[in-house]
Amino acid sequence: MQPLADIDVIDFTQSIAGPVCTQMLGEMGAEVIKVEPPNGDAFRPLMKGSLFSAYNNGKKSICVDLKTDEGQELLTDLAAKADVLIESFRPGVLDEYGLDYDSISADNPDIVYCSLSGYGQTGPNRSFPGYDPCIQAMSGLMATTGYPDRPPVRIRSSLIDCGTGTNAAFAVMAAIRERDKTGEGDHIDVSLFDVGISWMSYWIANYDTTGEVPERNGELGIGSAPNGLFEAADGYVYLITMTQTMFERLCEAVDRSDLLDRTEYQTMDDRIEHRPKLREELHEAFASYTAEELEQLLLEARVPAAAVRSIDEVVELPHLEARSMLTESYNPEVDEPVDIAALPFTFESDGERPGYSSPPPTKGQHTTEVLEEFAYSDERIETLRNNGVIE
Repeated sequence: MQPLADIDVIDFTQSIAGPVCTQMLGEMGAEVIKVEPPNGDAFRPLMKGSLFSAYNNGKKSICVDLKTDEGQELLTDLAAKADVLIESFRPGVLDEYGLDYDSISADNPDIVYCSLSGYGQTGPNRSFPGYDPCIQAMSGLMATTGYPDRPPVRIRSSLIDCGTGTNAAFAVMAAIRERDKTGEGDHIDVSLFDVGISWMSYWIANYDTTGEVPERNGELGIGSAPNGLFEAADGYVYLITMTQTMFERLCEAVDRSDLLDRTEYQTMDDRIEHRPKLREELHEAFASYTAEELEQLLLEARVPAAAVRSIDEVVELPHLEARSMLTESYNPEVDEPVDIAALPFTFESDGERPGYSSPPPTKGQHTTEVLEEFAYSDERIETLRNNGVIE
């Protein structure tokens, strides 16, 4: 499916959130022109190129020195002809170069302009640098993660970055759809902070209702019991019983139907009250199973469960292969092919899950090609190159 095949996107983003957004738009058919400074995206070399190669597929790269007058003129020209501009600079920075929304929309009134930042375009924190772990801390997420007798824990995957990029892509698509109906562009303000707060919504609602501040609770789940991480013979399994029926299935699956007759485990409230004792009894029942055996046993009994796996085990999962969730790409920093995760959705009209439309670009790989597409003459391109404006 290529619903954005007629859309040009100017991508002024680095890190993760912006590239996630523009990669998704590119795989929906948009031509994404990634604008890099002369030294390239600062995130290219991190993790030996792994981070860059995961989130910059399907894009063209141009290198332009924004700090030169000619560079500003060139980028203003591209933005004036684009459908979408996405940027992740600190709020106010692009004002200095005449590339802010007000300046661009004056010449291109139907542009969809999306600003991604740590804390948003307004508010007392607008100018602060904001990275995923900082937002995990400020949003309350980190305070609820970890064990009560230990310091708060950061979730190591950049989930707020990825969620912000996904929300931004959704908002851009919505704005394009609205423009199709009204002919009017828009300025989208999306931040890591806002996304982090939105993901804490049920904790905020619970605090407003009860006045209770959520505490770190280790591997224990909320709202039911048993619900949490349990040790098996060779590893760990996370299981959840959200209903009485699930609890009955669990007990029967591990030959502990006797627990169903115990007065302290009759209702969900009873089980939550006596959670420590129930965990002890289930640990004893689980000790004779490997983690994968216990996982399979519980799943067959229709009890939600999953063995804890390391990444080397994850990439070998038969279900991952059946879902085609790995696809081959390219790591330009080490000049080698690399397996990465595919987009997490499919369209029946596309058939099997497609790979990415093109691999991540090398730095400035498409500078000449893009400028030619925007009607720059060979002479003008050569002049810009000789003046150090482009690479």
